[in-house]
Amino acid sequence: MTLKHTHKWLAIIGILLITSACATRPPAHDLGAVAEYERINDPLEPFNRVVFKANLIGDKLILRPMIKTYIKVMPKPVKDGVSNVVANLLEPWSLINHALQGKPDSASESLARFVINSTIGILGIFDVATSMGLEEEKEDLGQTLAVWGMDEGVYVMLPFFGPSSVRDTIGLTGEFFADPMGIAIDKMNVGDDIFLGIDGGSYIHFAVEAFDKRVRYDEGFDEMYEAEDPYVLARSAYRQKRTFDISDGAIDTSEEEEDIFGEEFDDE
Repeated sequence: MTLKHTHKWLAIIGILLITSACATRPPAHDLGAVAEYERINDPLEPFNRVVFKANLIGDKLILRPMIKTYIKVMPKPVKDGVSNVVANLLEPWSLINHALQGKPDSASESLARFVINSTIGILGIFDVATSMGLEEEKEDLGQTLAVWGMDEGVYVMLPFFGPSSVRDTIGLTGEFFADPMGIAIDKMNVGDDIFLGIDGGSYIHFAVEAFDKRVRYDEGFDEMYEAEDPYVLARSAYRQKRTFDISDGAIDTSEEEEDIFGEEFDDE
C-alpha cells in the first residue's frame, strides 16, 4: 500500500471511529424510553448536534450566499449543464451498484446513459439519454449494502457531508476508493497532491458535486432553516429519503418529508 493510500485509510478510520462511539442507553426497566431510543436510533445526538450546528454555520457564512448568487445570476441552461455533467460522472458508479444488486437491466441502462450522454450529449452537458427514454436511476454503495441486508447502524452527522449512518459512511468510504470516475480523475494528475496525498483534481470533482447538490436542495435548506428544530427535521428527512432510495421509490412519504425535498425527492 502506498503512502498516499495509507493517508486515505487513516482519514476514513478516523471517521469510522467517531461513528462507533455511543451515548448512554436508557435503563432496561424504562420501556418507553428504550423504545423511543431505538426508534430514533440516534445515541450520538449530543455530538451530532454540535457537528450539525458547525455545518449550518459554515453553510450560512459561505455556501448559502454563494448558492443564492449562483441561482440568481446564472442562466438556467448553464446550471442544468453543470448538473448534467455531475450526474454523468456518477453514472459508472450507479452501473456498478446496479450490478452488485443483481439488476442487470438497470446496469445496462446506466451504461447506455453514460455512453450516449458522454458522446452525443457532449461530455454529459446535455442529458440526451433521458429524452430517449433512458431514465436516470442513481445507486450508491450504501443502498447496495442495504439490499444485501446490512443494518443501517446509528445515525451520525458527518462534518461537511451532513446526515449519514454507519452503513452510509461505509458506503461513502467505498465510493471514495472505488468510484471509476474518481479514480480516473485522480490518475489525471490535474494538480499537486494537496491534502492526504489526494490529487487536486479529485478535490475539484468533489467540490463541484457537493456544490451542485447544495444548489438542487436549496429550497429544502430554506425550509429547514425555518423549522422549529432543524436538526430533527434534517434527521427525519434524511432517513425518509434513504428509505425511498433503497426501496426504489416503493414507499409512501409523509407530508413533512415531501415538503423539504419537493420534486428532488421524487427525482433523486
